[in-house]
Amino acid sequence: MQAKLSMQEISSRQAHVLHKVKLLMPALCRVRQGRKIIEWQGHTETADHSQLIVFPAGYELQIANIPAGEGYLSEIIYIPLSITNFYLKHYPLPHKKKDVQRFCIKLTNELEYCWKQLKFALDHDYSSQLLEHMLLGLLLILRETSAANIFLDSSDNTVTARCQDLLILSPSARWSARTVAEQLHMSVSTFHRHLAAEGGSFQQILDDVRLGNALNAIQTTSKPIGEIARDNGYQCPSRFTSRFQKRYQITPRALRQAIQAKDRADDGVMLSPQP
Repeated sequence: MQAKLSMQEISSRQAHVLHKVKLLMPALCRVRQGRKIIEWQGHTETADHSQLIVFPAGYELQIANIPAGEGYLSEIIYIPLSITNFYLKHYPLPHKKKDVQRFCIKLTNELEYCWKQLKFALDHDYSSQLLEHMLLGLLLILRETSAANIFLDSSDNTVTARCQDLLILSPSARWSARTVAEQLHMSVSTFHRHLAAEGGSFQQILDDVRLGNALNAIQTTSKPIGEIARDNGYQCPSRFTSRFQKRYQITPRALRQAIQAKDRADDGVMLSPQP
């Protein structure tokens, strides 16, 4: 996905938990107010304003956003594959590939400086070339940490990544495996075989793209939920609600209400689903 580099704000007035959150691109996140709790395969971390969160692509995470004071607020930057590939080509990683052990790292003075400068440049619509250069500077500081390993799982050379790139261009289109296979210049059987070898399927990728894009829209825009559903290929609102709730264990309306609620409620939030 070669979208323009941007920083998005995620806010909430009430605590809530999202299950099976899967990012299609690696991302960096800074909590400004409140806390973010991240769980992956039994490993749990809590981040506040003193840390930087490094999210890998493709991991299924449970995430809780917990308000403090007047609410919850965080900033997130998604790292395009073009920057990831440039980074890997010119700055080979010093660590061997392994699963990410920690998502949260201390926000050092250098990291905070780079983040502030990048935010200022984004807010003032600086050129893409300068923005990418500034992001690379931030990534270089992360290079000597275990967080650098998140980039090893990000490649546009896989059929999965190429499929995602096509789907995200128009999530509302009536995509089929045959249509995507044709655009990737391969037979349908070869397309399915590649996806299976990479541990996925066409329907899974389509769901990841549509639901992930819808989640982002609910969190970062004021668009009506029905419009968000249509923008992501769901003409039937009830079907969208069902698929969204099955994935994230919260309805679109309940999530929007948590974001906009006037009264803060942060007690009793638990990451693991209750029997």
